[in-house]
Amino acid sequence: MNKKLLLFFVLTLSCVAFSQYQLQFITVNQYGNNLYVDNLSLGKQFNTDIGVISIDNIKSDTSYSIGSSSFSVAPSVTIMNVGKDNITSAFSVTMTVTPGNYSSTKNFSSINHAEMQNVVFDNLTITPGQPINISVSVNLPGDQNSANNVLNQYSLCLAGVARTLLLEQWTSSTCAPCAANNPTIDAFVNARFDSLVTIKYHMNWPSPGNDPMYLYNPTQATDRRAYYGINSVPSVIMDGIVNPSYPYSNATSLPGAYYPRNSVGTPLKVTVVDTRLAGDTIKSDITVQVVSPLKAGNYYLRVNAVERTIKYSTAPGSNGEKTFYDVFRAAYPTSLGTPIQTAVGTYNFTIKYHIDTAVWADSMVYTAAYVQNDATKEVLTAGHSRHVTVEKMNAPEEIICNTKPEVATDLIKSPGIEVASKNTKVMEGSFLYELFEGDFPPAGWRLINPDGSMTFEKYTGANSPTMGGNNCITAPFYSYSSTGRADSLYTKVFSGINSNDSIKFDYAYAQYSTEQDRLIVKLSINGGQTFPFTIFDKAGSVLATAPATQNEFVPTSSQWATFSFPLGSVTPVELTSFTSTVNSNTVELKWTTATETNNYGFEVQKKIGNSYITIGFVKGNGTSSICRQYSFTDKGLQLGKYSYRIKQVDFNGVFVYSDEISADVKVLSSFSLDQNYPNPFNPSTKIKFNLPNDSKVSLKVFNLLGEEVMTVINKNMTAGLHEVTINASNLKSGVYFYSIEAAGNNGHRFFDSKKMTLIK
Repeated sequence: MNKKLLLFFVLTLSCVAFSQYQLQFITVNQYGNNLYVDNLSLGKQFNTDIGVISIDNIKSDTSYSIGSSSFSVAPSVTIMNVGKDNITSAFSVTMTVTPGNYSSTKNFSSINHAEMQNVVFDNLTITPGQPINISVSVNLPGDQNSANNVLNQYSLCLAGVARTLLLEQWTSSTCAPCAANNPTIDAFVNARFDSLVTIKYHMNWPSPGNDPMYLYNPTQATDRRAYYGINSVPSVIMDGIVNPSYPYSNATSLPGAYYPRNSVGTPLKVTVVDTRLAGDTIKSDITVQVVSPLKAGNYYLRVNAVERTIKYSTAPGSNGEKTFYDVFRAAYPTSLGTPIQTAVGTYNFTIKYHIDTAVWADSMVYTAAYVQNDATKEVLTAGHSRHVTVEKMNAPEEIICNTKPEVATDLIKSPGIEVASKNTKVMEGSFLYELFEGDFPPAGWRLINPDGSMTFEKYTGANSPTMGGNNCITAPFYSYSSTGRADSLYTKVFSGINSNDSIKFDYAYAQYSTEQDRLIVKLSINGGQTFPFTIFDKAGSVLATAPATQNEFVPTSSQWATFSFPLGSVTPVELTSFTSTVNSNTVELKWTTATETNNYGFEVQKKIGNSYITIGFVKGNGTSSICRQYSFTDKGLQLGKYSYRIKQVDFNGVFVYSDEISADVKVLSSFSLDQNYPNPFNPSTKIKFNLPNDSKVSLKVFNLLGEEVMTVINKNMTAGLHEVTINASNLKSGVYFYSIEAAGNNGHRFFDSKKMTLIK
């Protein structure tokens, strides 16, 4: 019997979801007023849906306690009704912690739409050095979105010590807003002199730029300015990463930045002891005690000579100030500092420097030192050699400064910073959201800050009423120190969203005067590879949701706007099935779609090596779903594996590819007859057979006596796989034979027969 190759495969690929959405929020600052963003959501909101939002008082990943002893904490968790309806049925929230057997459940009777509730669980004992896995789950009968019902978090608290904060300020004797803010800053520092190290860098603006404290050491003063990208005075940063709200004369500004930071432990301690040597030399002995391993980073010990008080008989500048506190004089050995080791241990450093007795007041000079991680700009702790304030300073009467900081005429750029969150909180499902109530950046998000200075940050005290809560994010344009800065905040990649759904977010903005602060939002539908769609671009008065104000803008609940964007306007179709069949050299592709909104058509592609060639095009209808089919002859098929894919083209010229569909080509006989299925049967069964070429085919059924009882086929048939159904309802139970006879090429004939059983 002559044998030939018959190429045959069938493969089905179903539920192929094309789009993976990612958003890029871009702000361009024009030194106007603050912008706020809140409550990002994708998909359709469920009626009944409670989500776990955040674990509020146990840090994710690595944190540090104050001390090494075990301590108890009552875990606090925020939950929220993110559904459309009020929930009036009972539900519970449970926290479990491993290792150990901690479990605590709290019961609730109701929660209103958009309401946020705080759940305080039973006390949990935390032992420094012992990692824990926390799981919080909401148990609500009938909850329609299970994806946000559980929040898992890994936490490791290591032994630490109380921190001493570093307050850095950029100021000038020619700056009127500095004179208005400095009394509050100085009184705040004076009251906390032992727990707060302060260094004030004087700058060369506003005009005429003749501040004598800047002119004394302009190079190193500018070094520190450039490190943060500071371009306005006054500017205050605490611990390198905390930006108090401006104006600093506001009673809540400095305390609001200081106290939350002061309560966080740190893995090291810095001690500074100054010894006056003969002549004009100070020997500063600095001890850095690392009590727990530091996180990965790039750590430097930075040492500064600081003059506690400088008094002039007449104001040296145009703002009327005569007395200045904690003035930066010099950095040792350089502005860069000295790298330190991160392993647990005690490390000693000695710095010697000369007092410039012609300029510095000998009795006022002291050494300030701090450890900073250049990877994040975070200051871990600080210390200084002086522990007396010299003079008692009464707190000033509250003065609210309505004048913005003075902006430099030049632009100082510093290395950019990229921050990505490592929190394990991920909420997936057909309704996805981020409320900015937990860590910032949120899980899976990235923050790109090219100049390393002010950028997107979490803000407590303003929240859009759409979803409730206490927090949002802000771009603090009011306090930015220059114009034209562009920062980007990338969301995580969202999938599983229907193209008929929408993206929504809330925003609030007020102009300062006529500035054109700008918010741009771009959309990627391929997981962040490209961002071809600009879905939001507003600036100035068009961006504004509230009247212009020369006070720092913080929105009320009525000053928010909601932006909604339909995904169907940019999203190509999604395949619901994709099948491929090869009969001999004929390839047949079939696929169905959920919709063809925004779809111009499909390119059919075959993979050759590592590349694809286009073998055909099927035009889309741009609106409704449809079943598509494309058949073609491929005479180049050989034994092996073949892959095909669909390349969708949307109306904007963006290409989106399906997953590959492929299978191994198999070797079968030149003719073949398969066993019927099912067998035994009643009363119907199917028979498959293969023809390598067009043939005259006879397929008949015989009984055990050899008598023909049925003619199934007697006709010419094309090459390929065939399947026929036999209905034996008119036959009796028993054993039968089915036989096929066909003419082959070159006069050869094919015959085969198989047995089947009918049982009634």
